[in-house]
Amino acid sequence: MTSETSKPHPLPFPVEAQLNSESLDGGLLPGEYIPLATCQPFLHDGLTQSRANIIFPHLWFAGAPGNFRPLHQHLVFRREIIVCEEPGLHLIWFEDRVFIKPLPPFLTNHEFWMKYVVVNDETYKLACGFLYSYGQLIRYESDFRLAAEKGLIRDKELTWEKWQRFRLCLLDVFDRNPDIMDKRYLYGELRLSRLNLIYFIKFRRCNLYYGYWNRHTHYGPIFSGYFATAVVIFAFASITLNAMQVATSATNVSPILLTTSYRFSIAILIAIVGLMTAMAVVFIPLITVDLRGGMISNKRMAREMRRQSSV
Repeated sequence: MTSETSKPHPLPFPVEAQLNSESLDGGLLPGEYIPLATCQPFLHDGLTQSRANIIFPHLWFAGAPGNFRPLHQHLVFRREIIVCEEPGLHLIWFEDRVFIKPLPPFLTNHEFWMKYVVVNDETYKLACGFLYSYGQLIRYESDFRLAAEKGLIRDKELTWEKWQRFRLCLLDVFDRNPDIMDKRYLYGELRLSRLNLIYFIKFRRCNLYYGYWNRHTHYGPIFSGYFATAVVIFAFASITLNAMQVATSATNVSPILLTTSYRFSIAILIAIVGLMTAMAVVFIPLITVDLRGGMISNKRMAREMRRQSSV
């Protein structure tokens, strides 16, 4: 939606501090080289934070406000930096890896901001938030070298001095205008497992496979995770039942102990049946939906091939 307010949007950096000075006269998006006429959908798809914003009231459960670690600290925590073009995964971490979207050259081009970014409120806030995240990620020269090594910044001629000048301009504007950033960037890094849990509770109560982002490409890790938990529970229950069996086999056993052991055994049986039923309820629909989706896709592809062959 185009801005309807009379107050102009402040630019995050002056022309003197821009990192990309490519001209727009050629009609191509700097660094991406697609037609500028189609850049608005490209910008939206490349910056959108709709999946995080739809659960914004619950993001406190997945991360702390303002928790932006510089790049080198991820190595300190033994996290692998994964370059990812999916905007919804920017600054999302899972176990020993963190996903980071590279900095597009066009977002460091002053002319592009003037003509294509500030004219759209949503795009403007998303772009500001994204730049702010990079101002926090690359704070030290070690971060700068790491970002260049990982391909997060593409300009091979960019120096630490130029970056620091650009970064300080960004932070000055954002410190004075904190409301110009998309609200997702009030939070820094977010934990993927907790985002998936939020989605499961809020939207998909019958499906644990999908969520904020499905990190699995096959069923093995999903089954192993749930079965591992079940095995641990069964192991503790088995040890407890064996101990009770030894205790009740002695003479002069208290009736209270016998009653307790009997009830506990029944409760364990009920728990096992309930757990197996719950796993069946979760995984059978999951497999059914995936198989059905594959069959529908195959039928659609077969119809398209028959149509093309008949032409």
